Amino acid sequence: MIHFIAEAQGLWYEGSQSWLQRIQGHPIILPFAVLGKPVGQELLFLEDYFNSATRIRRGRLFEKDMRNSWPADVVSRFPNRDLHNNVNRFDVNRSYKTADFQIGVGDEVELGDNGARSRWIVVLSEKAGLEGYYVTLKSKTFFGVLPELLPDQIPESNRHDVLGSMDAVVDAASIQAPQSVIDACRNAACHLISAKFPASNPGGKQDLGKLVGWLAKNERESCGSAGNLINSLHSRAKANAAASRGTRPVSRRDAELAVNSLAFLLQDFGWGKE
Repeated sequence: MIHFIAEAQGLWYEGSQSWLQRIQGHPIILPFAVLGKPVGQELLFLEDYFNSATRIRRGRLFEKDMRNSWPADVVSRFPNRDLHNNVNRFDVNRSYKTADFQIGVGDEVELGDNGARSRWIVVLSEKAGLEGYYVTLKSKTFFGVLPELLPDQIPESNRHDVLGSMDAVVDAASIQAPQSVIDACRNAACHLISAKFPASNPGGKQDLGKLVGWLAKNERESCGSAGNLINSLHSRAKANAAASRGTRPVSRRDAELAVNSLAFLLQDFGWGKE
């Protein structure tokens, strides 16, 4: 059975050809476009789940339908249900049915319109017969944790590793312990410095301390200081650091400092928006 959503007088309804009920609350319904793929029809995304910490969004996908009315006696929670309706018709301003369009994992999509758009990557695409087309999306933005990247400025041979390490930092920053955040920043800093200055890590096996030393010797003091700060916090975060060095345990503010140092490297390398 095909599933429908429809809008009438600013309210949204969902159901099938034989019944319709009002969606309670304020549903998040956004225009949906697949970049680089001509769809040929208007698509909408009805959000079922969103987690800002993991940057994951899940919902159902609908395409424009020409249906413009339902019998009024099959519409529940219709505000004018108690009024006389001589024609037994519930008119809608617009309607959409379960999308019949193939979207692949890895496709880049855009939500929103009128200058307020966000970019997402499809991580899961599922369809249950005619009833539902479910897509799970992951945001391409960093939600303010790090500057937005300029991927085209990153050397192509290093781009995959750099982007992956940035994702790991953002994923850790919202939900994991400070030590995990600092560890992710250290790994990301190694990828950044190695990509920006290949001569700093010709064998690809240097740790952050060696990379920071190379920066200092080559008159990149500010970048070296930012990298050294991350490296020092990483040393403090080790399990035996407090006992052997008399330092305090790392805190959430220490983790934020590591993230901010990484942001400095991104912007100083010209790979992050200011």
